Formats: sequence, C-alpha cells, structure tokens
Amino acid sequence: MSAGFDPEAVVDAMAPLLGLAVPAEARPAVVANLALAAAMAALVLEDPVGDHAEPAPVFTPAGARP
Repeated sequence: MSAGFDPEAVVDAMAPLLGLAVPAEARPAVVANLALAAAMAALVLEDPVGDHAEPAPVFTPAGARP
C-alpha cells in the first residue's frame, strides 16, 4: 500500500461520485475495509508478472461443471 494512500479521503471523494450515502455509524467500518482491500491489493501487486505469463483462456471455479 502506498504511504500516501488515505482511505478516509477516498471514501469522502468516491461515495458522492458513486451516489452512495455512508452513514456516520458505518464510516469507520467502510474506511477499515477499504484500507484492508488496499493492503491486499498491494500484496498482489508486489509479485512481478513477467512477459511469459499468459491469462487463462477460461476461468472455471473449483467444483464447477463445464
């Protein structure tokens, strides 16, 4: 996660753009979840993907039938 990432500022900026009303009692949980999601994304982005990596042609969830 970038040192400059501010989940509170993102909630303040994005909620109105998305037409979302974030109640005051829900705001701390929304901010915490956004911070957690950003931390998880940072872990994924740390792993370099080389030019040799190809996307799977079809995603099939485990246990799903074709």
